[in-house]
Amino acid sequence: MWKNLSLFIRPIGLSAAIAAWSLPSSAQVLTLDLESKLVPAVGSTFVTVNLDNTYTNPVVVCTYNLPNSSDSDATIRVRNTGATSFEVRVQKFETNNAVTASDVHCLIADEGAYNSGGLKFEARTVLSDRTAGQNVPSAWTPTNTEDVTGDLTQTYAAPVVLGQVMTFNDAKASVFWADNCASKNNPPFVGSTNICVGKHIGMINGTRASETIGYIVAETGTGTLNDIKYKLARGTDSVRGTGDAPPYNYALGDHYDIGVASQNAMDGVNGSWAVLYGASPLAGNNIGLAVEEEIFAGDTSRKHTTEQVSYWVFQDNQIATITANKIVAMSSESVSPYAIPGSDVLYTISASSTGSKSVDNDSVVIIDVMPAQAAFYNADIDGLGPESGTVIFTQTGAGLTFNEATDLAFSDAVTKPANFAACAYSPSGGYDPNVTFICLNPKGSFKAGSLATSEFSVQFRVQVK
Repeated sequence: MWKNLSLFIRPIGLSAAIAAWSLPSSAQVLTLDLESKLVPAVGSTFVTVNLDNTYTNPVVVCTYNLPNSSDSDATIRVRNTGATSFEVRVQKFETNNAVTASDVHCLIADEGAYNSGGLKFEARTVLSDRTAGQNVPSAWTPTNTEDVTGDLTQTYAAPVVLGQVMTFNDAKASVFWADNCASKNNPPFVGSTNICVGKHIGMINGTRASETIGYIVAETGTGTLNDIKYKLARGTDSVRGTGDAPPYNYALGDHYDIGVASQNAMDGVNGSWAVLYGASPLAGNNIGLAVEEEIFAGDTSRKHTTEQVSYWVFQDNQIATITANKIVAMSSESVSPYAIPGSDVLYTISASSTGSKSVDNDSVVIIDVMPAQAAFYNADIDGLGPESGTVIFTQTGAGLTFNEATDLAFSDAVTKPANFAACAYSPSGGYDPNVTFICLNPKGSFKAGSLATSEFSVQFRVQVK
């Protein structure tokens, strides 16, 4: 009789009891070294972006979504990149004046070279102590860039280059740019076998502190990794300024959800950088783009000659799949080795994430029915043993935490509570036969389990009546 127990595991907000579900997540994890992320409504204040993967030396590339040409010019600032998070904000060039809060699309890769599953790329960093621009000494010449050709360990037939100023050593902004180390008008590797990267300040006559540049070089193509379809390419020389007539579309052939973009080469002397453009820049089967200019100095029209933009877009087909089971074993504190009246048994509920998508934050809820023949033990689960709680919570790679004071609750209702908040019964100490349901709500986002183990278990003690 002890094996026929009802187990309800469900996300908050769904009415049916299920053992698997799919919930949205802003992150798309392609591999343990690569993920994309959409950060909503980023404004002029730095916000922390938590990552699904854990990185050794993350390279972060982000793109601002300019909703409309009537919105202010803005660029992305990144700082404090770490193993599990980074910070990002939207900023004007010389000031931190008001900007339009909007989505920021990001790509995060661990530094190194990768070639598996049809995807070939490498992520690198370099310290840039030089600054390019229209009105700085040496302007757009190779003197103001970093030649990183020798840092690459793989060769590419049709490479895409994406980049980001990744530090905040100077409060005044600068933006990523790249060329072939010979002519500012040629993208990396075009007309030569070289790549130079750096930072620029548009039409401003000044300089900037040294900053770390993060850049990703990848082979053009499409594919699918961990249920995520991706496409990356360098588009045609057809993207003009935000003051012209955006958006300028590249056809993608399918719908995508997240995309990062970087201008390659610099045709316009004023200097520019790529932005996603419009309320829905990835609507339909296109990516909507424009190139932006700073308007602190010089031309304020935001009109610009055509430029080439590299992009990497991602389509979210991931699914969160949770499987669960419950087992029973005799408690070491039992008066009898058999499940007879007066003896104690331990229940262990285990849940594993086997899908490619994580589950929404704090949304895992377990509501387990107590059999009529059992009385919940509301005290130290193993008496004088090493444990000290009423329940034992363990997890491996799940990304969850558990606090008895806030995440454990009970019900004495006849029917299953509708949600965790409805579990409002306060049990008496020791064995309490009035507990009809035990309710658990571990906190955090239950991580996906398609690339690494993601599981947790909860154990509690009951007495057979």
